[in-house]
Amino acid sequence: MILGISVTSLIIIGVIVLYRMFFIPHGINIDKDKYPVTGIDISAHTGKVDFEEIQKQNIDFVYLKATEGENFVDPKFEENYKNVIKNKFPVGFYHFFRFNKDGVVQAHNFLQNIKDKETHLPLVIDVEEWGNLSSKSQEEVVSEISKFINTVENSTQSKIMIYSNESSYKKYIEGNFDNKEVWICSFSKKPNIEKEWVFWQHSHKGKLDGADGWVDINTFNGTYDEWNKYLKK
Repeated sequence: MILGISVTSLIIIGVIVLYRMFFIPHGINIDKDKYPVTGIDISAHTGKVDFEEIQKQNIDFVYLKATEGENFVDPKFEENYKNVIKNKFPVGFYHFFRFNKDGVVQAHNFLQNIKDKETHLPLVIDVEEWGNLSSKSQEEVVSEISKFINTVENSTQSKIMIYSNESSYKKYIEGNFDNKEVWICSFSKKPNIEKEWVFWQHSHKGKLDGADGWVDINTFNGTYDEWNKYLKK
């Protein structure tokens, strides 16, 4: 053990850092005439964010990482939330789902930390297989995702959206949660899924003035008129 951290944990952390540095795709450029509405999603990994500066760069909405697993809260969540509201962005929250943890307990972690907060966009469960080590079967993971969704929806009386990349979507979401809105991560010319998506994350390495680190870049599937109607809904 080194300062309470095992050698195995240090190796895993190192691999993740190297992957983010050298192998995560920069993303793709998309037709902004067709998809004019642009948003970002951020977490503590982004570092310090000046939302007043972000506001000058045609960003239309912001998603914040709130929680992860059964008890983790993003260290920048409260600060980012206060500043994004101060600068009047439409905002939403997401929870990174851990495959090896109980879905109900994860839902309570999410709900506890977003309660009494203003939100303008659907609450989101982030389902990604990469780096999500678990001994549970595919069916067991799907069951825990379902428990999370049901707990959040019953508590908030609002429908949850599912974020996923193409491979995890086809493995865990497609055919199991087809009635849910989808936020898809894809670096193809267009997302390779049959279901119509609401948001498309097309870059993990966006760079904006005012943000210390990378931001994820997203687009809304529609025009500005459709976006305004979506916000009202």
